[in-house]
Amino acid sequence: MNTNKIMFVSVALAITLGSFGTVTQAQNNSEEGQARQKAVRVQSIRQRLIKDFEALAEFVELENHAEATAILNELAADPDLNNIEKAYVANFRGNICFSTDDLDCAIREFKKILITPDGIPPAFYNQMYYVVAQVYFSQEDYRNALDYAQQWFTTQEAPPADAYMLVGQAQYMLQNFDAALPNVIKGIQMYEELGSIPKEGWLNLLSGIYRQKDDYRNMLPVLKKLAIHYPKKTYLQAMAGIYNELEDQPKMSALYLAMYDYGLITSESEIVTLASLLLGQESAFKASEVLGKGFDDGVLEKNLRNYQLYSQSLYIAKEHEKAIAPMGQAAKLAEDGKLYIQLGQSLMALNRWSEAETALDQGIKKGKLTNTGRAVMSLGSVQFEQQKYETAKATFNRALRYDDMATDAANWVKYIDNEVYRIKELEKPIVISTDVEV
Repeated sequence: MNTNKIMFVSVALAITLGSFGTVTQAQNNSEEGQARQKAVRVQSIRQRLIKDFEALAEFVELENHAEATAILNELAADPDLNNIEKAYVANFRGNICFSTDDLDCAIREFKKILITPDGIPPAFYNQMYYVVAQVYFSQEDYRNALDYAQQWFTTQEAPPADAYMLVGQAQYMLQNFDAALPNVIKGIQMYEELGSIPKEGWLNLLSGIYRQKDDYRNMLPVLKKLAIHYPKKTYLQAMAGIYNELEDQPKMSALYLAMYDYGLITSESEIVTLASLLLGQESAFKASEVLGKGFDDGVLEKNLRNYQLYSQSLYIAKEHEKAIAPMGQAAKLAEDGKLYIQLGQSLMALNRWSEAETALDQGIKKGKLTNTGRAVMSLGSVQFEQQKYETAKATFNRALRYDDMATDAANWVKYIDNEVYRIKELEKPIVISTDVEV
């Protein structure tokens, strides 16, 4: 905020003009504004004080506060100062206070000007409402900032964009989001109508208002403007988050993938999010590539979640052989035996019976399974495939204790008995009789 510069220019012009006469106060077209319009007798700085005020203005411009304060003290001691001279003394002192971060002092001095408009140029007097609003805003006193800004608005025919933004931001900080919204939109539109790019902070403010109102559809185009005019990863991430809120996973996935291709997806959480999105969009092979590179680059921690996601993406992508290793790592880290059972089933699909038997046995021993009986049945079947008939029969007998598996288990036991009998019969020597009856 350049309050001191704005007011210094106003004072310098007044000193140069040495105005004294009748002017009409600028107002808006409201009834209140029209009622205020009147001829105002404007005073001027008297000739004997012109050089003092010129020197004062020069010292303030050079930020020589000691010399400026000395002159101000001399001027303030003059009992014959008229209203405009008193106003300029208060204005200069307020600017010095503001530039030295003594905001209480600045407000006190600027408010002295607002005590009476008599003899003060209307534009200068009215501007003081806005200056006080700005200082209050700097103090984070948003209620007073809003009050003074709104008073200033009643004196203006065409307020600038910055003024709408100040009012909008004060209302935002007071959590009056509905009131803040039209002011912020107006300020941004005024900039855009001039062909200018809205300030980054303004667009962020508008985005924040929409977020507070859970208006994600209107928030999205604001984030797009931020991403275009002020390219930052955070804005792209925010857009992705909005797509998620809008349950538009395809666009969220596409945006994350574009960020990945440009090297913007670098953290573990981002890689895991991207892989999960790709899996949801049935792009399991790409998900496995992303996760594999994450492991190779050392970005992904070797933990249960990551191993499980990696093996899942490989499995869905029909990369069964490659899925085995990460699935085994995940199974070791899991608190229950479910992943060992899944590993065993994957090994069964690859006809790797011995490894499948080991995995299934480890899963059953680790426990906490969804369907222990089904796991025992799978163990028996892989033992049978290895022709471990007695072991398989014992396993199926174990399965008899599970009601939902009892019938199948009994059938397997009978089948094994029959198979063993059949094999034994096949193994018997064939005896050919030599006795021939005539």
